[in-house]
Amino acid sequence: MRPLIRPFIIVILIILFKGSLGQTFVYPSFNNNGHNLRDFVPDGWTLLDSAFGDLNNDNRSDAVIVIQKQDSVLLLNSDDDTVLTQPRMLLILFKNSMANNFYLKEKNNSFILRNDNPQRGDPFQEIKIEKGILKISFQLFYSSGSWYITNSTYKFRFQNNQFYLIGADYSSFHRATHESQEYSYNFLSKKRSLVKETDDAKTKRIITWKNLELSKLKTLKTFVQPFSWNIEKEVLL
Repeated sequence: MRPLIRPFIIVILIILFKGSLGQTFVYPSFNNNGHNLRDFVPDGWTLLDSAFGDLNNDNRSDAVIVIQKQDSVLLLNSDDDTVLTQPRMLLILFKNSMANNFYLKEKNNSFILRNDNPQRGDPFQEIKIEKGILKISFQLFYSSGSWYITNSTYKFRFQNNQFYLIGADYSSFHRATHESQEYSYNFLSKKRSLVKETDDAKTKRIITWKNLELSKLKTLKTFVQPFSWNIEKEVLL
């Protein structure tokens, strides 16, 4: 019995050890003010992406940055599995022209997807600020297990001291059949358009519209993670 008991105990200890590591990781604190973007990147972290533009309609160029921890740590993923990964954070910085610096308006440690699946490409694509709208884009591309390439872009607007999700674009493309679906959501007008295309002898392009039933707008704080909102059948926005 002893040769069987020892490996079993070792496995249990490894599981408990991994779980404790994932639970003890603490996201860093930040300076409230800084003269440049590097002032908001803690030691041991790196600047992954950045964008500039006026977000609060004060004619000053604000900034949004994505930072990533340089070393890997054990954390739970969306499937509740403990994985070795590099945490990421989204920081929104408003420009204070009087003091000629930036101040931290909002931070988020869940919305920027991590690159922690060896069968999937890095899901995070880019951040942009266009006409006062913060746009955050992702892509799901798997080397095995799925024929689909899925893209999504989320559009946030700052109003009433919150970043509200006012729109989103979602598309899927089947690599074998070349069939595609493109959804465009406007959460202000509560409308959704869908463009479907097929690749055959009689290529078809069909556009349909749908009214959305929404009680209130989601925000960057309440919409925890991309591809988690089952907004309609077959769509995880």
